[in-house]
Amino acid sequence: MARAGSILVVDDELPIVDALADALLWEGYPVLTAHNGQRALEELARAEISLVLLDCMMPVMDGLVALQRIRAQPAWRVTPVVLMTAASPPGGASGWDGLLQKPFEVSALFALVYRLVGPPPPKARERP
Repeated sequence: MARAGSILVVDDELPIVDALADALLWEGYPVLTAHNGQRALEELARAEISLVLLDCMMPVMDGLVALQRIRAQPAWRVTPVVLMTAASPPGGASGWDGLLQKPFEVSALFALVYRLVGPPPPKARERP
């Protein structure tokens, strides 16, 4: 279940990206960020990604279009994708592995992350 790679946080709202990235980094996960679906696809092509946290409504390319493109690529087909939305859950959308309804508790985020990619890598011990 646990794979090496970063968690990609994709949202056009910078405070949300910062809060999620900070929480995941604090927990010990490597994190990359993108601010729209197009940038998310570029990060997926460039880096090893173990999970995508993907907002549904964004400019340039929304999350549902990005999800379709992720699932169309054989190399990314098995990458877990969690949709994040403040609106109603997307009707008719498929291919996602989890849903976080905004606003959500950090405990809900970590429950999904643990289920989909496992616990974070062991934290490096600090030298005295």
